[in-house]
Amino acid sequence: MITPRPKQTHVWRYLSFGRFVWLLQTKKLWLSRVDLLGDDWEMRLAGEQLEHVIASRPITPLGVVAENPIERARRIIRNWRLTSFVNCWSAQAHESHALWRVFCPSAEGVAIRSTLDRLQASVGNPIQVQKVIYERPGRHRRTPTRKDLITQKRPMFEYEHEHRLILIEDATPDETVTGIALDWNPEIWIEAIRIHPEADNAFADTVARVVEQYAPGLRDGIQASDMVQRPPF
Repeated sequence: MITPRPKQTHVWRYLSFGRFVWLLQTKKLWLSRVDLLGDDWEMRLAGEQLEHVIASRPITPLGVVAENPIERARRIIRNWRLTSFVNCWSAQAHESHALWRVFCPSAEGVAIRSTLDRLQASVGNPIQVQKVIYERPGRHRRTPTRKDLITQKRPMFEYEHEHRLILIEDATPDETVTGIALDWNPEIWIEAIRIHPEADNAFADTVARVVEQYAPGLRDGIQASDMVQRPPF
C-alpha cells in the first residue's frame, strides 16, 4: 500500500533562467506533451503488461475490419502520448544536488518551492496532482489505464521524487501542439526562490531585478541555495 505524502510537503521545480523569466512574465505554467519529456519510455507498454494487452484483444464488431492487436496497442499509446500533458515537481524537504545538475547545468538557474496543498489549490479540475511510481515497466499483468502509464517511470529516476500536474485532452491528436500554457500566478503559489549554488553575484542580482519587475510580491522570498553554506572550519 502506498502511503500518501502529507499535503504540507515541500515541492520543488528547477528552472533555467529563461524558463523562470517566462513563468514570471506570462504568469503561466508550461505543461509539456508527454512524448517530449526526453524519456522514450514515458507511457509505453512493455513486458507482461504488453503480453496481456495483446492476448486479451477485444472482440471486433460484425462488419468492422479486425485490427491487429499490436497495431491497435501502438495506435492507442501514440494517441495517449500526444494528448497527455504534464508539469513536473520534486517532493522533498530540501534541495537536490542531482536535480540542480540535471535541470540547471549552466549554474544560471533557480528552484521555486511550493507545497503539495498549494500546488493542488493552484489548479482546478480536470487537472490533478499525482505521485509518480518508480518500477520496472510492464511488471503487472493487466490492462493499464492512462493514469497508470502517465504516473509510472523506471526505477533509475527514483531520485526525482516526482509529482505531476496532469492534463488529459480528449481532442484529436495534433503533433503541432507541443504543450499547454496554464494560467498560474507565481506571486500567489510560490513560497520561495532559491538561486543556483554555483551562481555568481551578478546572476543573483539579475534574478532579484527580474522578480522586482514581474513579481514584486516574491522579492522577500529570494534566497541563496542551502548548498552554499560552509562548515564551521
